[in-house]
Amino acid sequence: MNRTLCGIELVLISLLCLVPLAQAADPVTISSLQAYPEAYKMKVVQVTGLVSGYEMHHFIGTSSKLEKCVQNFLVDDGSGAIEASYAALCQMGPVLLKDGDQVTVEGHYLGTLDVKSVRKN
Repeated sequence: MNRTLCGIELVLISLLCLVPLAQAADPVTISSLQAYPEAYKMKVVQVTGLVSGYEMHHFIGTSSKLEKCVQNFLVDDGSGAIEASYAALCQMGPVLLKDGDQVTVEGHYLGTLDVKSVRKN
């Protein structure tokens, strides 16, 4: 019985170790995203480039009363540009961007990038 439980525990631990790998973003060029959109659709990708066309929008939740910051911008990596949107609670101190920032963004590709994380380079 103990031997079976140990085997099950090892299998579960091994599977849990693989979960972060499955969620890791693939670094890609914007030209690749535009050339092969179906290959990247709904996948988490990583793009590095310059921010331009930056806009910030604020919303207050009707029931939660929490302020949401939505940042819309273009990322240009030299091979092309793609629209990106980064939404976060303003109170949580999201990374605030501006035109000209060099960034690495990770997000789901849906024809545009639904950004989950941003890092200024």
